[in-house]
Amino acid sequence: MSLFNGKKISLLIYGESHAEKIGVKAKGFPEFSVDGDALSAFLERRKANGEAFSTARKEPDIPVFYGVKDGRITGEFTAEIENKNVISKDYGELYAKPRPSHADYAWFLKDGALDFSGGGRFSARLTAPFCIAGGIAKQYLERKGIFVESYVASIGKVKGRSYKDKLPTAAEIVLLRKDGFPSLDKKDEMLNEIKNAKSRGDSVGGTAECVAYGVKGIGDNLFGGLESKISSLIYAVPAVKAVEFGDGFDLSESYGIEANDGLYYKDGKVEFYSDKAGGINGGIANGAPITLRVGFRPTPSISLPQKTVDLVTGENVEISIKGRHDACVVPRALPVVESAVALAIMDEIL
Repeated sequence: MSLFNGKKISLLIYGESHAEKIGVKAKGFPEFSVDGDALSAFLERRKANGEAFSTARKEPDIPVFYGVKDGRITGEFTAEIENKNVISKDYGELYAKPRPSHADYAWFLKDGALDFSGGGRFSARLTAPFCIAGGIAKQYLERKGIFVESYVASIGKVKGRSYKDKLPTAAEIVLLRKDGFPSLDKKDEMLNEIKNAKSRGDSVGGTAECVAYGVKGIGDNLFGGLESKISSLIYAVPAVKAVEFGDGFDLSESYGIEANDGLYYKDGKVEFYSDKAGGINGGIANGAPITLRVGFRPTPSISLPQKTVDLVTGENVEISIKGRHDACVVPRALPVVESAVALAIMDEIL
């Protein structure tokens, strides 16, 4: 189980990759009616649907809700998803042999685990219930005029258009999803990068960018900062290794006059000449779009031979990972990133 305690909402995500079911228990949510079709469409984006980059594991991922009447949430609910397509035998030869860069060895150090089938509670499979809560949070925000959208910014060394080049509109990002691979440009090059890695039995990393439109005046200083809150939820997403807001690391190479966002009045409203800070100053949303980039490591489950150890025999061994895995997690991780950002913003608003 994993617990998030916000200022208003709490989430308990439970289950394991090869368990009978996984789920989320949520408390403190606002009272409102959920659009079931919109939530299903959101969850569909996270699923493996046969694309070149996704795992061959197909799960229906249809949530069963408890505590929701006629689609209306009244603050507290539970949602569960059955695991219907489990093949544990794929991991039989890996008993006591931690897979490189997985949670396996750290899991052994913490709990003494030796059976790493499916990644257990550390599996990205648990992002499914995460997205149930996040999809509901997105609907709540949209009814307040706040939109959280994301897209693929890079795959491997192939870099597409970034918000640093030109900020996309929310509608522009939504339109990108129609062909199944939302990137502002260089889609074919990115897909080829994934296909080439997969053909070698390898995987590849990449970055996602997320923009939250219409957020202002929430957050606070130090530990209450909005960047801190969003980051903590983003880092709950498996394979995330980096987060930057606005121009992020580029600002560390800038002078103050280059990095500062000037202000001006337009039709009696305060606007910014630039948004290098990513829409947050002093931990508080300043009204400009919140922009962030999220870096994902390559999927560590690859079929190429890798060196590891046998924790039972004490020997050095070589393994080749079988089973069904994503060649690149970034495209399917987009709704999970949006969930993290939406839940952080909703909790601050509430």
